[in-house]
Amino acid sequence: MKDITISSKQQKIELKWIAGCFCVAFLINVFSIIFYKTNWSEIYTQLLWILLIACILYAVSVGLRILIYLFKLKR
Repeated sequence: MKDITISSKQQKIELKWIAGCFCVAFLINVFSIIFYKTNWSEIYTQLLWILLIACILYAVSVGLRILIYLFKLKR
């Protein structure tokens, strides 16, 4: 089998995407706390849901980036 290597540049790009998705999910949580006027302890008690939403956002972003890449190949 041939080894697949991922460059450090690509790893940094993916880490930025994951961090961005986590920040968006965290901000959604903050806005929902403000909107529904709930307890601020939900910032840390809902971290598993934030991680789940961040993973879903990351999966959607990967899918969109793959689609954009495929459309660019067809040109």
